[in-house]
Amino acid sequence: MNARNYLYIRPNNKRMAKKRADNKLLTKKRLIKHKIPTPKLLEVFRKHRDVRDYDWKKLKGSFVLKPARGYGGNGILVVRNWNGMEGKLLGGGILTAEQLEAEIFSILDGAYSINHLPDTALVEKRVVVSSTMRKLSKKGVPDIRVIVYNKVPVMAMLRLPTEHSNGCANLHQGAIGIGIDIRTGITTKGVYFGKITTLIPGTKTKVRGIKIPRWGKILKYAVQAQEVSSLGYAGIDIVLDEEEGPLILEINARPGLQIQIANGASLRTRLERIEDMQIPTVEYGIDLAKYLFAESALTRVPDSSNVLHVLEKVTLYGPKGKKTVQAKMDTGAYSSSIDESLVEELGLADHPKKKRVRSGIGYEVRDMVGVTFRLQSKVVTTVASYTDRTHMKYSMIVGRHDLKGFLVDPNVDYKIIK
Repeated sequence: MNARNYLYIRPNNKRMAKKRADNKLLTKKRLIKHKIPTPKLLEVFRKHRDVRDYDWKKLKGSFVLKPARGYGGNGILVVRNWNGMEGKLLGGGILTAEQLEAEIFSILDGAYSINHLPDTALVEKRVVVSSTMRKLSKKGVPDIRVIVYNKVPVMAMLRLPTEHSNGCANLHQGAIGIGIDIRTGITTKGVYFGKITTLIPGTKTKVRGIKIPRWGKILKYAVQAQEVSSLGYAGIDIVLDEEEGPLILEINARPGLQIQIANGASLRTRLERIEDMQIPTVEYGIDLAKYLFAESALTRVPDSSNVLHVLEKVTLYGPKGKKTVQAKMDTGAYSSSIDESLVEELGLADHPKKKRVRSGIGYEVRDMVGVTFRLQSKVVTTVASYTDRTHMKYSMIVGRHDLKGFLVDPNVDYKIIK
């Protein structure tokens, strides 16, 4: 701890940069200015009068209340189903407008701030946890901590809330930390209350072999956030939103050291390898990290996010909404095909083009429809045929015309959770 402070934090993190990182409002404004994704800011309360005069009907749905200079997750309230008068707390119970005002007053009075100085209260849009993360943690919001030094992502871990941590992703409160291979975005080892674990607590899910989605963007945003923060050494906390993808949650000027246990590697050794290097760009720093810090057991695993399983989850979009289905990646078919029920459900418009296809009953002419879908992080707009596929196993197949830029590998020998 002392070596970290003396060798890296003190010389690389100047006083004003640390002060800004300690303030969530200043951090958020800087991220927004540089167009780095972060949860949407809904309201800011600086004075007691602002709270007394506020019309609580302006807030709708779900939101998160935070102290600007809070630490350790203290003072954070997650509110659901707000109707202008009351809402539900994530941990259970009802929160009224009067109770919400009282909580904001406590924040303004410095109850949760560093050194208990007067503070500012923020209201953010609540993150909708991605389906991948929901499978791993039933309670709270998991996040990803990336240690970035001089534009190089040195080490990373996934932090999952547990029953013991009461939904908090803080390792000291009982969350589990899982190391992530920088090159591939695949998890490696786990630490729970300072000890190595092979399973996620309360489940039979192994900590090793989980593929973190949108890993390339996570690294990119982490390095960009470190760069605009003016901190030379920083811990970047990122959440995965179902709709918006990776979002920067916080920038930490004094990241902890348990990330070393989760990765089974020395942080100082990695830092020393890049200490005197000149890193010209974000991309260069990421490529260097992938080369220097790859997990030896995963060197044969492709690091590109364009490698697909034969079966992948695909999200289709239409005027009436969206629908996520399991689709087959069919390189034997030229174009994609969907079930006719999806056309009606999503309100997709017919395309004037028709297609003659060979099926199990011979040749038939199928109607075509314009469709937009997301496959991993790529959005594809195409024309697909549609027919009654209720007798088939999958409601959609993706043909090779729409698989450009992807590799379909049926023999991937590691576990990927989509």
